[in-house]
Amino acid sequence: MGVNRDNAARREHALDAEQAVLGSFLIDTGIQQQLFARVRPEDFLSPANRKIYTTARALFRAGEPVDGVTVRDKLGQDYTRPLMELMEITPTSANWEVYAAKMRDQADHQRLRDLAEHVLEQPNLESCRPYVADMSQVLSAGPEADSWTMRQMADDFFNSQDPNVPKPKYITYGLDVLDNGSYTELGDVVIIGGYPSDGKTALALSLAYHMAAEYKVGFFSLETDKRKIRDRLMAHIGQISLGDIKRRRLTDPDWVALAAKGTEMAKRDLIVVQAAGMTAPEIQSVAQAYGFQVILIDYIQLVTPETDRRAPRSEQVAEVSRSFHTFAQRTGTLVVELAQLTRPEKGAWRPPTMQDLKESGQLEQDADMIVLLYRPDPEDKTLDQNETRSLKIGKNKEGRRGTWLLAFDGDRQTFELLGADGKPRRRPSDRKRRKRDEGPVGQVDFWADGGEFRDTPWGQEEANAK
Repeated sequence: MGVNRDNAARREHALDAEQAVLGSFLIDTGIQQQLFARVRPEDFLSPANRKIYTTARALFRAGEPVDGVTVRDKLGQDYTRPLMELMEITPTSANWEVYAAKMRDQADHQRLRDLAEHVLEQPNLESCRPYVADMSQVLSAGPEADSWTMRQMADDFFNSQDPNVPKPKYITYGLDVLDNGSYTELGDVVIIGGYPSDGKTALALSLAYHMAAEYKVGFFSLETDKRKIRDRLMAHIGQISLGDIKRRRLTDPDWVALAAKGTEMAKRDLIVVQAAGMTAPEIQSVAQAYGFQVILIDYIQLVTPETDRRAPRSEQVAEVSRSFHTFAQRTGTLVVELAQLTRPEKGAWRPPTMQDLKESGQLEQDADMIVLLYRPDPEDKTLDQNETRSLKIGKNKEGRRGTWLLAFDGDRQTFELLGADGKPRRRPSDRKRRKRDEGPVGQVDFWADGGEFRDTPWGQEEANAK
């Protein structure tokens, strides 16, 4: 009887901590980004509490508001009273980390008890070993470590391959060469490197606008005024002349083109933040306050370092890079960093490499994918230096690498892939789209051909891995 009373008391205390965690994110939206990144569903011993948590986290990841009303709408009317009680019994969210730590300790303790029961049920020493290994893992991992035994990893892999389980969701960029050759997820770090005035910001804005259809996106501009960002976006979205925008000489067709995109623009969750002078922690704090799932930083070498200003520049940039890498993994935020490249010696043109990322090799080390954007060889007279760019995927941890030749329309802030004939190529399904001067066009998909890479349906890939 005494043992049963102890178990009941233990579970009651566990439920108190679980309820405090749930109540905290329901009454304070400002902590949701960090809380959902750090609290695991398996830390909830109560199936009902776990269901509330996973439903709320799914809403957050979908970019929808998370509160008592939205969670109740997903779970049903039966949860009206429980959700109200959670918010009533939680006086403050300030101590949510204490509640979460207590809840995790209690969950780990219960796992040990469950594993111990399995050990007692085993017929011999050999069959006990997997459960003892799991117990050791729970004891040694500590409250902040997220680790698996080999058996847990195998079980999770087989479960993930179940055809009835939803397929993994990867971030798309709106460009086939990136979408079909990479597996970017929230929590990754992507670098877009380029020389000044080669189009990094234009490319990043087009990616941000595309991602904002599904995610909450923050564009942190450390160099360009937000009004200039605004004008570039309007030129890209409406496919109208940036020069005409600057000189305030838009025509009736231009206004029609923008009006046609009005509903689409209103649905894009994109916020531009003027970030000149901000440090990495300050940018991260703003990102969490807004609940951004994706942030783009234009550009990374302009982030103000927190280290001693007398420290070598390479150390300062390395600290900033490590800070964002840790932030991405800890909070599950996709971080896209624009970066300057070190200019080659005059008269010695060569395609840039990852080693050309300016001021720190740490940038290369921390990135999951590195994209380089640059002008073609000036000796190649068949290509216009102002209207042509090369897009090179130099690093891709889980996908292909390669180089693609692009047409760049700076006046409309738009990139298109060049075919062997030197003209932009589109997929057959795009042929019916209107010409640019007749109004807005849809997203152009990149295709590729020729060069030292073989022609494929999705782009140029390295013919032979060396």
